[in-house]
Amino acid sequence: MSYYQAMEAAGANVLAFQSFGSYQGDWWAKVEFNDITFFVSGSYGSCSGCDAFEGEFGWENGRCSDHEYDEAGSVGCPECAERGITFQKRLSDFGLAYLTNPWTQEEAIKEASRNLDWDSDAQEMVDWLKAA
Repeated sequence: MSYYQAMEAAGANVLAFQSFGSYQGDWWAKVEFNDITFFVSGSYGSCSGCDAFEGEFGWENGRCSDHEYDEAGSVGCPECAERGITFQKRLSDFGLAYLTNPWTQEEAIKEASRNLDWDSDAQEMVDWLKAA
């Protein structure tokens, strides 16, 4: 599971997604949502304790403890079915939060350029955004 999948669960079509090893571990996505194409961004932090996705979901996958590592075995399991519905709703809500701050390509490039003078990975983000 990932930020990408969370935005898809919220109904977005993720056209492009890239993670960068910048200071805070940034990611950028070009998405289509509600018939509008735009860019969104987030960070996964510089450590596992700083990652919002990991903090919310950890290694959870929407299956019960008996089938956590057995997707095929989860078929027909009532607890897995219930957990799966709850998990998908949480995943969708999490992804939707990232879709509420749409940026044009120009705005995204400007934002990614803020740290060009000191973050050696900022140029890679700017280049990716220009090409997206």
